[in-house]
Amino acid sequence: MRTPASRLATALFLGTLCMGALMPASASPLLRPGTHTTGGIGEEDQHRMQLSQSLYNLRLTFSEAGTGAYLSGVDVVVEPLQPGPTYGPFKDSGPLLYMALNPGAYRVRATYRGLARSINVRIGREAAIATLYWPILPD
Repeated sequence: MRTPASRLATALFLGTLCMGALMPASASPLLRPGTHTTGGIGEEDQHRMQLSQSLYNLRLTFSEAGTGAYLSGVDVVVEPLQPGPTYGPFKDSGPLLYMALNPGAYRVRATYRGLARSINVRIGREAAIATLYWPILPD
């Protein structure tokens, strides 16, 4: 399902390519902080996410430990480690979640089927890229 934010991200990405001036994701974000897109289920959606990734400076992947299988249905909250706005909760995210953030340090809290994971990330000159893993759970 394409959200308005993902449509905007794709349009901005294609427009930037046409101008021949693709900026690094974290140098002055093209998108308002907190703008996000999620998806990656199926080849077409993975391609869409790949095309838009340079617009986002936080790129998360949710996977099953051991198998590496992608997981969706993850609830995510992103909190700054210094005073500032919290982003989320983003319900039913994954297996990929991309977000535009201002430079700084953040805590990502993600919950899948009741099991929580938390990591700290730093947004700077380069995008923060992380994979969060959950154990294989019975259906």
